Amino acid sequence: MREGKVYLVGGGCGDAGLVTLKALKALQSCDTVVYDSLLADELLQWTKPACEKIYVGKRYGCHSRKQDEINALLVEKAREGKTVVRLKGGDPYVFGRGGEEFMAVREAGIRCEEIPGITSAIAAPAAAGIPVTHRGLSDSVTVVTGTAAGTGGHAELRLDFQTLAQLTGTLVILMGMHHLAEIVTGLLAAGKDRNTPCAIIMEGTTGRQRVVRSPLLELPARAAKQGITSPAVIVVGVVAKLELTAGEKERETLPLSGISVGVTGTAHFAQRLSCVLREKGADLCDMSFMEIVPTESALPDFADYGWLVFTSPNGVQVFLEKMRRERRDLRTLHDKKIAVIGPGTASALQEAGIYADYMPEDYDSPHLAQGLSDVIVQERPDEMRTSCSAISLRARQGSDILPSTFQERGIPYTEYPLYELSVQEDKRDAVIAKEPDYIVFGSAMGARAYFEGLEKSGLQNARSRFVCIGERCAKEVCKFGAKPPLIAEESSVDAIAECLCGLFPRRKIPDTGDISRRPNDEKERGR
Repeated sequence: MREGKVYLVGGGCGDAGLVTLKALKALQSCDTVVYDSLLADELLQWTKPACEKIYVGKRYGCHSRKQDEINALLVEKAREGKTVVRLKGGDPYVFGRGGEEFMAVREAGIRCEEIPGITSAIAAPAAAGIPVTHRGLSDSVTVVTGTAAGTGGHAELRLDFQTLAQLTGTLVILMGMHHLAEIVTGLLAAGKDRNTPCAIIMEGTTGRQRVVRSPLLELPARAAKQGITSPAVIVVGVVAKLELTAGEKERETLPLSGISVGVTGTAHFAQRLSCVLREKGADLCDMSFMEIVPTESALPDFADYGWLVFTSPNGVQVFLEKMRRERRDLRTLHDKKIAVIGPGTASALQEAGIYADYMPEDYDSPHLAQGLSDVIVQERPDEMRTSCSAISLRARQGSDILPSTFQERGIPYTEYPLYELSVQEDKRDAVIAKEPDYIVFGSAMGARAYFEGLEKSGLQNARSRFVCIGERCAKEVCKFGAKPPLIAEESSVDAIAECLCGLFPRRKIPDTGDISRRPNDEKERGR
């Protein structure tokens, strides 16, 4: 058995784009990821399809696992010969107990490496236009935690208010919202000026970021009035009056600014769609509870096939991974032609230097089946009955349109199930109650799994509108009695984004700050 290793990886402060390249590489190659709460959803989407994902998050007053249990889990997985990523919010060594985990792993005789992350103590204020140091205003920054500690059920703040009140630089307080009133009272009692500029940044660096600025004395009341809650970073000091960013105003002009979108499907699909929607200003909700389970059987011999057919980026990803694991040289495919269902699938192949020979004008199974069969008939009219022309590499639960069309036309055709789609029950149960403005379905099976989850939980979702990638997916949604969904003009993530953006014409956001722009039903488009 190969020797395992643990990486303590800092997942950054909210925006997945701020994670380091080294952290990304570790996530893409790991066998197991043990992750916390308060992480960008996309980080888990960067892992391999077969990567084991274990949640061990801690929130105020609610710990899914104790620290010694987390330490033992890291050791256990590494001893199985796995490469383990311990994914932590912010930086592992900034109030993240990363040092404890490092020592526990090393004491067990297992290799461990820490990969730093961007801490919210610096990044969240920066996202609100607040530099924690600024020439002439603040030449130092002090970071403390506002988490209460204690024993016997009696927790109290462990902050030296006398020292903190005398600081002339910037004070940054993490995890302090549950004790905000106590913190302000302690600083004032220790002599801090009641008019000291302060700010609270809630969900900093994300599309849900909210900021409140206030004098120290009024901070708890203003935060409560504006509904500011954790997770948030508290800044105390003169730099809090600065606003060196136009980000808030710019975001509000984006077509999907203030619109929440839940993305279902597999992690890979959710990652691709999330990247497009984020650029449009959407507030994203990860609902990717579908899981790819690669088949254990070896890839077939492709010698007798003229065409390899791929119907999803997921299939391409699994195919390339199986080729690597089985040490199959891509040069063995030099005489094969490649057919794909759409540009997303073609792009996934292009990343490996493989370019499709055929793609239908309309990106769906019926057009792929009809168009490709036309091409094959024209190419091999005399050989069709004596050789196997095409092999489809896709999910076991794929549509029957391809095989039925080829059979009708007498074209030899084989299917090889690369993987199965299954439902991550725990994740579905965790997100099923969410009601974003829109929920996107990338497959009929994903739509069915969502509604079955609602029925299992005894819930209904009368708030969200549903968006489907194609007609087959839309028919599945309608089976459950839902309002007719919106349907993208073509089966691609770009078309889904265009479908949503078309509902919200660009316009200047009113000065009132009201960004609630859900459309009237009569203005919504669908087929």
